[in-house]
Amino acid sequence: MPLDLAIILPVYNEQASVRKVVLEWFQEIENWTENFTFLCLNDGSTDDTLKILNRLRDQLGPRLEILTHANRGHGQTCLAGYRLACERQIHHILQIDSDGQCDPQYFFRFWRLREKFDVIYGVRTRRDDGWRRVLASLILKTVLLATQRVHCADANVPYRLIRTEKLLPILEKIPSDFFLANIAFAVLLKKSRWTHHHIPIRFRERYGGEPSVKLGKFSEKAVELVTQLSKIKI
Repeated sequence: MPLDLAIILPVYNEQASVRKVVLEWFQEIENWTENFTFLCLNDGSTDDTLKILNRLRDQLGPRLEILTHANRGHGQTCLAGYRLACERQIHHILQIDSDGQCDPQYFFRFWRLREKFDVIYGVRTRRDDGWRRVLASLILKTVLLATQRVHCADANVPYRLIRTEKLLPILEKIPSDFFLANIAFAVLLKKSRWTHHHIPIRFRERYGGEPSVKLGKFSEKAVELVTQLSKIKI
């Protein structure tokens, strides 16, 4: 019998935060369903992340799965988790991040609406990670509206609940070298006319570690994003 939910947690060098994140989310998910798997996708971490995850698996049992691969980047790691959930015919995917910014207190609002929408996004209406990150998100929204003619409330938010039923054809359109794959995914969902819903969330400060994309490289990545999006066939 297929599982209700796969939690997709991409992890790269998050030894300072990953234990707390897994434990708080594991506890919250158990309040709503026991029929889940927690997929920790270790993206080639070079610190003690994998050791911590292995200890957590001993503590939490087989519902905590650890998959390790060579470093491929955050977005492509998420998509690998999506594909695995689709292959297993798991009904829904919850993607979160391993740095502690995604607060589990909002999960029930997503879960109770899971049958009404194809995808439910968090929208970061309060952010504790600084005004520069807020500005970067605003610029991204403007760029997508201008170049793709889609309105994404928060295209790169890592807090999203997705129905897997129609997902694979979307994933197949995203090239394996697409760096900001989560943004491409959000754009494709908009253009594919999936049903969307948005839930306001607070985005906490990181528990530790460093962001995958430095602010100093944001302009460079924005140009790369537009170029890559232009090559995707909708």
